[in-house]
Amino acid sequence: MSFVVHTSGSFARSGIRTLSLRAVLLGGAVCAALVCATSFWAGMQFGQRLGRQEMTTLVGAELDPVTEQFSVDRLGEVSGRLVRLESEARALVKKISALETVEGALGDVRRGRTAVTPRTPVRGASGGRALAPARCGEPVSDDMSGAERLQQTERGLDCVQGLIRDIDAVAAQRSLVLMSMPTFAPVNGQMSSRFGNRLDPFTGSLAFHSGVDFPATPGTPIRAAGAGRVRTAGWMSDYGYTIEIDHGNDLITRYGHALRLHAKVGDLVTPGQLIAEVGSTGRSTGPHLHFEVLHQGRFVDPAFYLSIGARVPHV
Repeated sequence: MSFVVHTSGSFARSGIRTLSLRAVLLGGAVCAALVCATSFWAGMQFGQRLGRQEMTTLVGAELDPVTEQFSVDRLGEVSGRLVRLESEARALVKKISALETVEGALGDVRRGRTAVTPRTPVRGASGGRALAPARCGEPVSDDMSGAERLQQTERGLDCVQGLIRDIDAVAAQRSLVLMSMPTFAPVNGQMSSRFGNRLDPFTGSLAFHSGVDFPATPGTPIRAAGAGRVRTAGWMSDYGYTIEIDHGNDLITRYGHALRLHAKVGDLVTPGQLIAEVGSTGRSTGPHLHFEVLHQGRFVDPAFYLSIGARVPHV
């Protein structure tokens, strides 16, 4: 599976590239396996150490309380790190699962020929040496002393923690891309007029409806459908008071017939941010929001994008 990713900080001029989710999931699986294996080993080592301590006590040997306390403290720190890493790994799995769900929804949009088409990866000949797979540290050996095993385990935990940070950074980048998709319903309520041909309410003749309508009482909040930069905020012929938001990747959303505007040109907005209020300005028969999505200057059905937000409530 693939995902569209911005390659620059500008919403208006961002490029597109495809990232594979397989690498992220593989890294997550590696982290989970390493954490489980390390937890099992640490538990065994702790049990063996306690057993040796009890046996030494039974034969009457004297123990160094400072050394023993230091070892117990280090084992406690390792156990605490294992618990934290397990929690971070579980949270990361949930985030990746959510992104997979969204990617599936975006695939449905692509099949409807309304979304940005990602670049197809170039396939060709490949080769090279077959080397051993990279791992987080060397495996623990039976020849190691207890202190050496503990040090090796701590190095492995450092490596696992670094992998989790790297995977989380990729997932965060994908989440930012998702925020720019117009999937947030701009007005709460049902659509009254959908995208496509319809009978014009003024002339009664067949005409193309370039967006979807949300009827609402005057003053109802209009919210940004996705993150982006406001490129138009003012009066437009037929649309009345209108706001346009550039989401990057050649995606534009337009919000028409507003009563008043709360955003201005150049503002950076986030999904769900208040940008205007419902009105009936321009060519309108009553208070409602006329909502449009344009890709590369062509009108596309906003329902495809809004359906993603409905299928994935956390979006």
